[in-house]
Amino acid sequence: MTIKETPRRFAKDAPIYFAGDAAGRLLKVACGAVMIFHIYDDGRRQIVDIVTEGELVHFQFDGELDHYAEALTQTTLIEASADAALSDQAWAEFIFAQMRGRLQRERRHIAMLGQKSAAERLAEFLILVSERLSTPLGDIELPMTRQQIADYTGLTIETVSRLFSRWTRERRLVVTGKRTYRIEGELAA
Repeated sequence: MTIKETPRRFAKDAPIYFAGDAAGRLLKVACGAVMIFHIYDDGRRQIVDIVTEGELVHFQFDGELDHYAEALTQTTLIEASADAALSDQAWAEFIFAQMRGRLQRERRHIAMLGQKSAAERLAEFLILVSERLSTPLGDIELPMTRQQIADYTGLTIETVSRLFSRWTRERRLVVTGKRTYRIEGELAA
């Protein structure tokens, strides 16, 4: 069976879907990055994952989506019917592998939020972004604002800004461009 895959393009910061939208279409990142998040009743946002090239954005096959997705960078997604994908052996295996990878990342994120200091959270986030966006370890291109970083790490924007300022002043983190950095020393210390 051939699965019809439809490309969709999104500008940076464009919403991809909202909580409450109907599920049923699988979205795979062809290029770019997507952030997955929840919005609490009081307006606070918790970013729960960053989805990158070759990965599925969500795993909800029916019902309503329970989270939001936004293009973190200019992004192209491949859209396919969930029913067709589940009935295709190669797609079903791909979906299962994607679920395992997402579960591992979510466990790491939960441990970070629950047990680490502010400096450790931000240091781990920077390493994660370097890994997830395929930059050489130690070189980081940050497509996220400081507020988005705070929303991922469970910190305040003030804490994130204070740590960035301290680390750049101490030359542990060197600014190499508008949104690019190089890790030059131990950050979490």
